[in-house]
Amino acid sequence: MTSPLPRAPFRWGRSLLAQVSVTMLTATVTIGLVAVAVSAHIVRDQRHADLLRRAELVAATQADALSGAVWELDSRSVQSTIDALLARDPAIRDIAVYEVTRPTPLARASATAATDSSPTLRIDRPVVRRDRDGRSETVGRLDIVYSTAEEWQATLDALVPVVGLLLLSLLGAIGLLGMTLNRIILRPLRRLTHLARAMARGDYGARIDSARADEIGVLAHSFNRMAETVQDHTQTLETRVQERTEALAATNRAIMDSINYAQLIQSSILPSDDSLSDGLRDHTVLWRPRDVVSGDFYLYRPTATGFVIAVADCTGHGVPGAFMTMTASAMLNNALDALGAEDPAAVLAAVDAKVRTTLNQDGEARTLAQRFDNGLDLALCHVVPAEGRLTYAGARIPLLIVGRDGVTELRADRDSLGYRRLSTAAQTPCFTNRSVTLDASQSVFIATDGLTDQNGGEFGRRFGKQRLRDLLTQDPDRPLDAIKATLEDDLDRFQAGRGQRDDITLLGFRVRFASPAP
Repeated sequence: MTSPLPRAPFRWGRSLLAQVSVTMLTATVTIGLVAVAVSAHIVRDQRHADLLRRAELVAATQADALSGAVWELDSRSVQSTIDALLARDPAIRDIAVYEVTRPTPLARASATAATDSSPTLRIDRPVVRRDRDGRSETVGRLDIVYSTAEEWQATLDALVPVVGLLLLSLLGAIGLLGMTLNRIILRPLRRLTHLARAMARGDYGARIDSARADEIGVLAHSFNRMAETVQDHTQTLETRVQERTEALAATNRAIMDSINYAQLIQSSILPSDDSLSDGLRDHTVLWRPRDVVSGDFYLYRPTATGFVIAVADCTGHGVPGAFMTMTASAMLNNALDALGAEDPAAVLAAVDAKVRTTLNQDGEARTLAQRFDNGLDLALCHVVPAEGRLTYAGARIPLLIVGRDGVTELRADRDSLGYRRLSTAAQTPCFTNRSVTLDASQSVFIATDGLTDQNGGEFGRRFGKQRLRDLLTQDPDRPLDAIKATLEDDLDRFQAGRGQRDDITLLGFRVRFASPAP
């Protein structure tokens, strides 16, 4: 099942509506500022022209009114006239009347209370006297200074309503456009995003209305077609996966049934616990196949004078190893039937010859099947309880005798059974019999290399022979099943969840003597 994708948190600063709104607001504010600046320039030019016309008109009127007084040099009358003019017009900052022949003013009035620093406008008008005959004569000069502060005030007064109306219009346009954009574009996009997330979670039946004929409608139609295609492919794939899964499960069940049945067959060639108990005073077996079936096997056969015990490790594990165990067990029993158990080395040599002959390993490998190199390691011992004697021969599997004085190892020969020889001079391996005398306090152990080669621990190292010896010598008089339980616990802790590398077999026994121990 597909796990739902985490939904990204909504953030206003990342939404499309916010980005469009910011863009529109920036554009409209910029356009509005430019429009206001242009309007302010136009209005100020108009107010400046009005102020200039008014100043020229005032100057012309006052120049005519002051002509008589200036000609008569009546400074008092001139002063009262310009004072009255200064009081009537607050835009005037300074008025000066000059005689035509003198640089100093005849009269002057200034608005001393004015504190504004606005630019000024100067009007210089000649004072002309006309007599009754129509002749004119310039008798003086009128100089008036106007402040332009009222231009800015008049401009602001004129622009405030315009700016307010423009601002309201822009806000209204932004709101209307935002609502329209949200309804036409953003809402369908949010719906499309929600359906895409639902599809990502595995809901392939999600669809969106695609009745519109614009770009959003085309996108919705494409999404619906994609969803239908994905749903169809997913359903087809799920059907095929289910069919393949069922087929694989059936095949796996058949294979496992066959392997489990093979395990029953393999177990049938192993000696039963009752048969071991009949011939031995005490015994224990640790048999752990790496897979269901094993490439290891062990054998117990009573003889006329005692019994035979063998432990074998065949090439491979699992099903190939199990085939080899069946073949090797049959060959070993056949050799024992033919040669008897008194000479284990001769039995090993006979098994070696039979394996190489059966698997066509003596001549040149001509086919692919003949190129596979197989064989086994084998430890074989014959025990005569009446004499307290054990005769052992081994092919790469040693035998350990554990007593109160420690561990005695009977080393195996270095040759295995079977396998192709590297040279013709080594065609016939030589195996050696080793005989020892046992007493009632001693235990005999035979183990395959799957136990000592198992890796584990902190650094993944081998279990090792020394660790095995230490475990076997801890209170060697204990029952063998107790020694096996301690060994299994230590092996499990050492393995610490790592996979088993090879089949593991350990067989331990104590001899039941027919008379007091020699």
